[in-house]
Amino acid sequence: MLILPIVNKNRIMNVHIKIKAAEKIRTKIAFSDAKESEIIVNREKFSESIFSNSKEILAPVEFVRSKSLLYPRKYLVTTKTEASSELYDVYEVPCVPKKVNDSLDKLYSCALTDMRKEIPGSKKGRYISLKNLGVDEHLTEEKIAKLQKIVKENDAKDWPSLFQKEDIADLKDTLDFIDNFECTVISDTTIPENSLQDVLKSLEVINTRDSRNLRNYYDKALANKEVYSKISYINRIIYNEPLALIKSNKQRQKQLIKTKDESEFKNVA
Repeated sequence: MLILPIVNKNRIMNVHIKIKAAEKIRTKIAFSDAKESEIIVNREKFSESIFSNSKEILAPVEFVRSKSLLYPRKYLVTTKTEASSELYDVYEVPCVPKKVNDSLDKLYSCALTDMRKEIPGSKKGRYISLKNLGVDEHLTEEKIAKLQKIVKENDAKDWPSLFQKEDIADLKDTLDFIDNFECTVISDTTIPENSLQDVLKSLEVINTRDSRNLRNYYDKALANKEVYSKISYINRIIYNEPLALIKSNKQRQKQLIKTKDESEFKNVA
């Protein structure tokens, strides 16, 4: 499970981040022609490609893109095997999004790797830092100021060409890329920020590994807030509303019911 710790309204939330619409289509299975922790795109396998020998974080997404050039379509990802058997689960994943930059590709690749390293029946979390991935490096104040000026002074129909002209199209593209993820707050894991700060003050005096890990966790949460705030601000400039990427389980269920109801209405119509 890929976990994004983030500070929000004096609380630290732990958010499960994954590729949107990646669906587990088979459980407890073992194909004769597919290994555990595999990626299969148009019948091509990650384990049999040159990318499998790479230690680069981008290798999984680069493999998917290279094998999707001619025929973009959904692809499969297998998990690791169960602890007590040779069986694994299988995900079906939507087409890989258009590349914006390496930093966002690293985020996508981390989500792919998280599925590949999943052990069915085991909930092992891995923290992720948007800043460490460099997601905010192209979200500069200068570019955001240009974006704001264009949106304020021009008709919406002219924005795309002006974004290209000012070399800030990647700001809008970032929003489109981020929309390929689903972020859900993990229930019963929210921590009051002042409580964590009090614990840190007590533990940092003795400088143990636990205190350093806790400080690293808090720093990640603060940094993720900073990056998320920038992306949300860009979303507000373009769409006149804050980014609604992170949702609680309750909000996610309401959204699911609404989508189902709308689908049934269309079918009736």
